[in-house]
Amino acid sequence: MKKKHWYIIAPFLTAALIFFDQLTKYMARRDLADEPFTIIDKVFKLKLLSNKGAAWGMLQGRISILSFISIALMAVLIYFFIKIPENKKYHLLRILFIFVFSGALGNLIDRFYQGYVTDFLYIELIDFPIFNVADIYITFAMFAVFILIVFIYKDEDLEFFTFGKPKADKDKSEFETENGEDNSYAADENTQENTEKNTSQVNNG
Repeated sequence: MKKKHWYIIAPFLTAALIFFDQLTKYMARRDLADEPFTIIDKVFKLKLLSNKGAAWGMLQGRISILSFISIALMAVLIYFFIKIPENKKYHLLRILFIFVFSGALGNLIDRFYQGYVTDFLYIELIDFPIFNVADIYITFAMFAVFILIVFIYKDEDLEFFTFGKPKADKDKSEFETENGEDNSYAADENTQENTEKNTSQVNNG
């Protein structure tokens, strides 16, 4: 699949993921304001929480910092998304990037419009911090990216993960430049040698 196709798919998939995230948060604010809703007793429930921090309650009240981090993360994702080579082995990586981007943007929308992030998924069995659908996007996608990088892709498959020109291309370019300069220098020496030889023959003649 060509990059231009991904530039069409990515916005639609992102919009769908964000719509689902925002819909679940809206329903949580509407239906869970009074009391939690138990799915499995003492295991899993829906419990509304207005989170003014990051995932799992970190950096409480630092809305500006968290917003900046989210925007920076999305910018980096877009940069590398564009640099991903046109090869089917990177299709899954592109999709995972879209999930991370959608999760970050989904929570950023909450901070911008609500002043907090709506969390409502609570695993009571292990008293896990309350989270939301956007957090699921980010967590599972990042875990999958880690698996791909460590166990699936080779080092040469990830050369595009650099800012600017990949090192391999730089080395190749430098090598070609050096060879070009050497060949030019050698050509100049040969030309000078031939000129001197011809001059000597004329004088002897």
